[in-house]
Amino acid sequence: MQVRHHATIYQQGDAACGAFCVLDGHVKLTRLRRDGSAAMVALLKVGDWFGALDGDPQACAETAVAKGSVRLRRLPPDAPRSLADAALIIESLARRQRFLELQIEALTCLDVQARLAAMLLHLAHFCGQNCRHGHEIDMRLTHEELAELSGISRQVTTTALNQWRRNGLLHYTRAYICIDDRARLAALLG
Repeated sequence: MQVRHHATIYQQGDAACGAFCVLDGHVKLTRLRRDGSAAMVALLKVGDWFGALDGDPQACAETAVAKGSVRLRRLPPDAPRSLADAALIIESLARRQRFLELQIEALTCLDVQARLAAMLLHLAHFCGQNCRHGHEIDMRLTHEELAELSGISRQVTTTALNQWRRNGLLHYTRAYICIDDRARLAALLG
């Protein structure tokens, strides 16, 4: 199934509509805060599974939105899961668990700049590719999205990114973030 940029795949509270695998592009998962605003809880890439992975008909726990044009494979809620699909789902869940563990560790053990540096390095490792400047994060990310993933404000995120750009650690445009000096960025982790 093809999904256009910013299109909602399903919303938090909708009846479960199956399991999805990202075949091309990126998907953003958000959950509603008490004040009604959305908080990003995950960014998914090719090979990641999301939705009702166990076939549970309960309401969707999050909202899934396409970041860019996305191609998905959908398994209906009542469709049997093959062993091959089950293995891929387990691998995808293991990656998401590791990502969540890194987020918890960063939130509890690192200062603000180190959290942002850790998130950039993580995204470069899992969603990046080498480029002529360094290592590019291969997805469009707003400062707000990066701030949500790092657990800091958008203003602090923008200030740090601008400082790091001036100091030659990275550069960015609306289309990409490129880490020019991974070692110096990693040194911010302490």
